Formats: sequence, structure tokens, C-alpha cells
Amino acid sequence: MLIVFEGIDGSGKTTQSKKLYNFLKEKGFKVELFREPGGTPTAERIRQILLESELDPVSELLLFEASRSILIRERVKPLLAQGFIIIMDRFIYSTLAYQGYGRGLPIEVIRTLNDLATEGIQPDLIFLLDVSPDTALSRLKEKTRFEEREFLQRVR
Repeated sequence: MLIVFEGIDGSGKTTQSKKLYNFLKEKGFKVELFREPGGTPTAERIRQILLESELDPVSELLLFEASRSILIRERVKPLLAQGFIIIMDRFIYSTLAYQGYGRGLPIEVIRTLNDLATEGIQPDLIFLLDVSPDTALSRLKEKTRFEEREFLQRVR
């Protein structure tokens, strides 16, 4: 089973995904928690590039998809095949929201790249945590280039 938490930065995705992970682990389930971008050594290096670099929207999109592809092939698919419950802190819907609605890239192109990167894997359950950009920004201790009020409003 693949469970996904989505929402803008500061919506509580990380907190809630960790709570679910800990609950399921305590109940004896085989469960893994991953964040996007990230989840493997290479994908974590891509995450650092995304957070620390000023990138054009297309390069940003392709790096997110590269990170996702690596995570899916190296970790998610093998673990799903072994009967694990996978919890994701972000997935394909964040890319549609951030790079599509936030950055203005074509939604159909993003859908195609998402399908390619995930090899068609779809979540079984999606939690969308919806908060206003003002609430989200008030919760964030450190802000990156993704956490500007107007940008988060477009993404939301």
C-alpha cells in the first residue's frame, strides 16, 4: 500500500506522516517513510541542489522527476513487492501543484513525466492537508525559495 501526504510547505505533512509511520510500526506493520525529493543518497543530493540553487522552472521540474525516479526504482517498488506499507511525504501531486500551478509549466507535460518517473505507480490513499499560506508560513522556522506567500497561494 502506498499512502501519500500532500499540502503546501508548513501544512503539517511531515508531522502527520511521521505520526502515521510510528503508529503503524508500533502495530507491527512493515512500513517505510520517505520524503520527496529524497529517500536515497543520490536523491538526497538532488534535494540539496533544489533547495540551495536558483533554477529555472524546467530544470527544477526535471530534477524533481529524477529524484522521484531514483526513489521509486531503488526503494519504493522493491518494498511494495515485499508487502511494505510505504508512506510518502509528498509525491506526484506536489509536482503538479508547485511546478504546474506555482511555476506555470504545462500540466500535461508534468503528468507525462510523473508517469515516467513513477512507472505508473499510484497511491492507494492520499491525505491533502489544506492550510492558508499565512498559517503555513507562520509554522515554518526556516524558509526556502519555495516559501513565498504569493507562490504558496498559487500552489494551494
